Amino acid sequence: MNDIELLSRVVASLKLPGFSAQLAAYLKQQVQFDHLLILGCRADKHPIYLYDSITTQRDFLFQRYLTGSYLDDPFYRAAQQQTQAAVLRLQDVVIDVRERREYEHNFIRNTGLQDELCICSPLDKNRWLLLFMGYNDNNPARYQEVYVELVRLLPLLHALLNQQWGEQSFAMSVGALHKTGLQQFLAAALSSFGAEVLSKREQEITLLLIQGFDSQDIAELSAISVGTVKNHRKKIYAKLHVTSLSELFQVFLTHLLSS
Repeated sequence: MNDIELLSRVVASLKLPGFSAQLAAYLKQQVQFDHLLILGCRADKHPIYLYDSITTQRDFLFQRYLTGSYLDDPFYRAAQQQTQAAVLRLQDVVIDVRERREYEHNFIRNTGLQDELCICSPLDKNRWLLLFMGYNDNNPARYQEVYVELVRLLPLLHALLNQQWGEQSFAMSVGALHKTGLQQFLAAALSSFGAEVLSKREQEITLLLIQGFDSQDIAELSAISVGTVKNHRKKIYAKLHVTSLSELFQVFLTHLLSS
């Protein structure tokens, strides 16, 4: 499939849950990367999981990064200060060489990856998108080539991302995932997670919790009170035998890997 055909699929999927998968396919044809992660970010809130093609050490993403480690991510911190779309390299966000080496060491240990690039796309003053591209090996020449190409593509990517999420919630539904075939393995895992013990409403709330939404967010998205959400959370935790969001992520990750 040529570039125009792939791009047309991205445009056709705007405002639909399949957008992330189509964008990933388009990017894969334009530049080289081994893994892609897309997060929706909001001021003073946990990042919202939107898409990933990570195949190794996913426990770091679900158990640690989304629950708190993102605050230590120099790309995340730098993105909070961005007022315009940008392609960020580690050298752009960590100036001190010693700090950069320490981050690289921890990054490799936690993710198994050797390098990464980040696209930051602001939506408004309180919301922005992060697209992380990870690499299994260290190749400076390729890294620079990809960086240059992403800078060239940035106006197009920023426009597409703003069309998709500029005025739209980051939330995705299990039903919509099934309709579009978006990450079918993930959709199947989400729809079956806790199915034997959770009610339909509890499953819907669990999906939102796994994505990173807090009780206030879920109340607004589900048109129910915060108190009702908290009651549902207590029941969900009790039925799944967990006591925290971190433990919920662990149970879901185990379910995902076995699906």
